[in-house]
Amino acid sequence: MQTKAKVPGRILVIDDERSALTLLDRVLTGAGHTVVLVDNGEAGLQRLSKESFDLVIADKNLPGLDGMEVVRMARSQHPALQCILITAFPTPETKLTASSLGVHAYVTKPFGILEILGACDAAIAASRADAGG
Repeated sequence: MQTKAKVPGRILVIDDERSALTLLDRVLTGAGHTVVLVDNGEAGLQRLSKESFDLVIADKNLPGLDGMEVVRMARSQHPALQCILITAFPTPETKLTASSLGVHAYVTKPFGILEILGACDAAIAASRADAGG
């Protein structure tokens, strides 16, 4: 079972559920990533304006700015930024919108550890390839 990151990166996780933040922090940190946790979209955008990240994982349903809007705004400021959208309430419309925003992966809660780690590895590899290394 591959639980170590192929390419460790800096990941910003935005989710208003404490249990989801705790799980993602434990899994991603354990895999070798540097993880920053925030519980709303506004805080996530503030961190993105001050720090660089290889990947953003955003929950779709956030109070205030939802995850889709966070992704839209983040990618308008950082076009090469890789994003993963997670949701407990998937719909075909949400998946289509996420795809149109250039989301690297659309992951449904509850997700498996290997699923989220695989999505992160692929997104960070794409980020590094876009950056030329």
